[in-house]
Amino acid sequence: MKSFIKPLMATVIMGMAINAYAVQKDITVTANVDATLDMTTDTGDVLPSTMEMGYMPGVGLEPVTQSTKIYSNDAEKDVNISLAGAPQLMDTVGVNSSIALTVKYGDLILTQAPQTMAATHLFPTGDTANGSIIQPLMISQATQVPVASGNYSGVVSVVLTQATETP
Repeated sequence: MKSFIKPLMATVIMGMAINAYAVQKDITVTANVDATLDMTTDTGDVLPSTMEMGYMPGVGLEPVTQSTKIYSNDAEKDVNISLAGAPQLMDTVGVNSSIALTVKYGDLILTQAPQTMAATHLFPTGDTANGSIIQPLMISQATQVPVASGNYSGVVSVVLTQATETP
């Protein structure tokens, strides 16, 4: 029995000594940087990547709203805003059913055609360090009607570009 315990203890001690080495963890960090413009929440946080619309039976989908700010490196240049594609929700279960969406930024109903937001309106004090005025980004059902049962998903892509000329 003693002859079995001594080699076992030696193995355990050697195992502990080997496990005392440092461990290296490599983490890849990425950043998507546009040095001219950004849109954040009104508190400066990153916009949520997912927003869930609630459903009211007999009525339709409830709009979702996020208060936002636009950050720019030039308070004198206007900002163009548009959608990258037609906003819609598609049924992910397999039924070819879709729900058209409407996207509003402040008072603008967004389309794929760029619309200009005046720099003097966005940055009334001329200060860009604290971002623009706070404006709601609202996504709603285009036509408020009841919807067929299903699991719907879609991507709304808002595109911001800085005007190339100072007004």
